[in-house]
Amino acid sequence: MIEMIDENGVCPMNKLTIALVLSAMVLPTTHASAWFRICNTKANGADMYVTYAYYEPNTTTLNLDACGSFTRVFPPQYYTAWKNTGWWHLNQNQCATVYGPALANTWGYIYAQISDGSSLTGANVPFTVATAAFAMDQYSSGPFGSCNGECIGQSGTGDCSPSPRYWKVNTLPIHQDSYQNFNVNIY
Repeated sequence: MIEMIDENGVCPMNKLTIALVLSAMVLPTTHASAWFRICNTKANGADMYVTYAYYEPNTTTLNLDACGSFTRVFPPQYYTAWKNTGWWHLNQNQCATVYGPALANTWGYIYAQISDGSSLTGANVPFTVATAAFAMDQYSSGPFGSCNGECIGQSGTGDCSPSPRYWKVNTLPIHQDSYQNFNVNIY
């Protein structure tokens, strides 16, 4: 079941029920803190590893791989990118705050690798993940902004051994709208 409730506790579309192999319930809250939290509420005891991707409209550093390789520009120049981060290991009834600042994007994307073999139905947006912990920028553009012909940038190659393996996964789009906080319960 997917149920969206606004910050006043009103359901703008009554209830939207979708038969899913795996359901996700999205509930924005009105707490003073800000976050995007993913919770493992599977009743069968399965554990999972999760990722979260979000849009960065104004970043000066692109993280290119799971080893720390990067390219950087200096303000007023900037890039735009989708940052995919992972992994958080969640046992049954455990949650992880996967994004701490106030949500500024309409959309976020989640992926769950679940030990019982189930998956997030409706996951259809590809992102790259790695076998190691990662924060990689994808679908990037730029640099944008003028530096009056005096542009200086940096790049660096990360160091990790053994080298991680990379593969594409399909992530589930989550409509965050303009809320500050979200819980996504995977059950």
